[in-house]
Amino acid sequence: MRDHLKYSIPLVLSLCLSLASAHASIRSEYEVKAAFLYNFTRFITWSNGATASDPLDVCIYGDDPFGNLLDPMQGRKSQGRALELRYPNVPADIAGCDVLYIGQSQSRNVDELLEMAESHEGILTVSDLPDFIRKGGIVGYVKQGNVIRFEISLKAAMEAGLTINSRLLELAVRVLR
Repeated sequence: MRDHLKYSIPLVLSLCLSLASAHASIRSEYEVKAAFLYNFTRFITWSNGATASDPLDVCIYGDDPFGNLLDPMQGRKSQGRALELRYPNVPADIAGCDVLYIGQSQSRNVDELLEMAESHEGILTVSDLPDFIRKGGIVGYVKQGNVIRFEISLKAAMEAGLTINSRLLELAVRVLR
C-alpha cells in the first residue's frame, strides 16, 4: 500500500499540474492559483503542535483576487484538519493564520507582513507579488507564458517550522535553498 501511495502522489500532482497547464487559457488564472493554494496545504507539514481538531486557517490579506473561488475550500479537510477561510483587516490579525496569501494591494507592506509572519512560527506565506520568495516569502506564484507555476523558498519554510514534501519541491519551477 505504501509503495502504491509513493507513486500515486506524484502522479496526481503531475496530472493536476498538466491539467492546469493545458487549461490555463480556459480556466482563469485565479482558478489555477486557488487549486494550487489548496494543494499546498496537503503537501506541507506544520510543526506548531496543531491537532486534527484544530482548523487550518487560510487567510487572504489585502485585495481578494479569488472572489468566490476559494469558497469550496471552506470546511474541506486537509491532512485531517478542516480548512477555514479568514480575511484579516489588520496585520496583527495574521497571528492565527496557518496559510497567508498576500494580495497585490499589499506590495508596499509586504516586508512588514513577512516580518510579522516570521515572528509567528508556522505561517506559510504565499503571493503572486514579483520577487516574493527573494523578499522572504515561502511560495511565490510565477507566470510562464500562459502557465501558472510556483517557486519555493525552502530556507524560509524551514525557518517558519514548515516541512515541504519533496514531491511538491519537485514540481516547483525554482527552489531557493
